[in-house]
Amino acid sequence: MLTFSKDFFQGETRDDFYIEPMMKCVWAAQLEVLAVVEQICRQNGLRYFADWGTLLGAVRHKGYIPWDDDLDICMLREDYNRFAAVAEKGLPGEYQAVSLNTFPDWDQVFLRVVNACTVSYDEERLRQFHGCPYMIGIDIFPLDVIPEQPQTENYHTELFSTVYSSARLYPKEPSEVEEILPDLEDLCGTSFNRSGNLQNQLLRAADAIAQNYASSGSRLLTHLADHAVKKHFLRKEWYEECVYLPFEGFRIPAPAEYDSVLQELFGDYMTPVRYAAGHDYPFYKKQQELYEQSLSASEIRPFLP
Repeated sequence: MLTFSKDFFQGETRDDFYIEPMMKCVWAAQLEVLAVVEQICRQNGLRYFADWGTLLGAVRHKGYIPWDDDLDICMLREDYNRFAAVAEKGLPGEYQAVSLNTFPDWDQVFLRVVNACTVSYDEERLRQFHGCPYMIGIDIFPLDVIPEQPQTENYHTELFSTVYSSARLYPKEPSEVEEILPDLEDLCGTSFNRSGNLQNQLLRAADAIAQNYASSGSRLLTHLADHAVKKHFLRKEWYEECVYLPFEGFRIPAPAEYDSVLQELFGDYMTPVRYAAGHDYPFYKKQQELYEQSLSASEIRPFLP
């Protein structure tokens, strides 16, 4: 269990943004989840790196971005697949790996490691996670190889995007996706089970497409799901070496060429831009609402798919 000073859990203002005490508990709980991930990586000779806002926070703030409420890391695809294989077989305690393999209704092409599936005010949960009762997870993104030749890269990205966007659309417009399913089967070179979970099958197909150039010798990498929306060209050499950066009193691994990574992902990354990272801030307000609804229904329901 990680050790924090009592002062860490006090509310404070950073960069003119107030961070409430519960958010500090959430940050500490996320770092506990990261410690479990790191242990698995060390035991299996795997590497991970701070990613997205976590990497930006480590460089610019020596910790979390004040208005951020999640923790992101990435792995090169080979390490990512090996990590997933280990994590999906079982994690300690109530920890779980949330993936397309373990939760059929999971609608992402990345892995999440969570400390539990429900909100709990059990004394042991609160002790272990520094007073945080919520389901806490960290996102782990694969870095995939993409072709260096522009025309081939465009085709690869469009193929992934077509299948991935169809999978994401399916819950809202199932008939629309079912209509083009024969075309998707031709593109993927596979057959989909119409009576099975089509979204899961399509996401698995998209994930397989993402790995098509893993052994191509290309030096280009990307987060393909984001690359399909706004292209980011990362390079293997930026991730060849690892450095450790200060992060909330601890140290977190980062690519040695983090400046190049951050410029490619964010541009002028040293200029703070305040925004919520794709969801309502703070994320645990929704969990609390669901927990209270569960209590009124005399049934505490899990929050995962």
